[in-house]
Amino acid sequence: MKWCFLLLTVMGHAQWNDNLDLARREAQQSGKKVLLYFSAAERCTPCQDLEQNVFASAEFEAYASKHFVLVQPVFDDTAPFHEKADNLLIVEKYNKDGFFPWVVILDATGKIVNKVGQYNNESPIEYLKRLESR
Repeated sequence: MKWCFLLLTVMGHAQWNDNLDLARREAQQSGKKVLLYFSAAERCTPCQDLEQNVFASAEFEAYASKHFVLVQPVFDDTAPFHEKADNLLIVEKYNKDGFFPWVVILDATGKIVNKVGQYNNESPIEYLKRLESR
């Protein structure tokens, strides 16, 4: 039997998980979009700024709770081998150039709706407008 673990993390108070398949299923059930976030926060200052200034904000949390299922794949040494392999396929499909931070908005079927790259120190409201600009 294959076991699948869903890791919920807290970035601010928003609930993030690390499993895209489960997030897509939740998006199908809830009618939300998937926000897929690629980061190397431990060595990426713009990633840290995005997380602190936007993702931890009350404005983002309120909006995201109504509109997004939040996903951040895990690539560090804590992830099991099979999860790392699955996540590399996600990178190949949605962030093959390896940009950080990189946000991809998906519909519940996995189709790309929008992509947002470089964080330019926007306010949470300005960044949310970028996420929904398409």
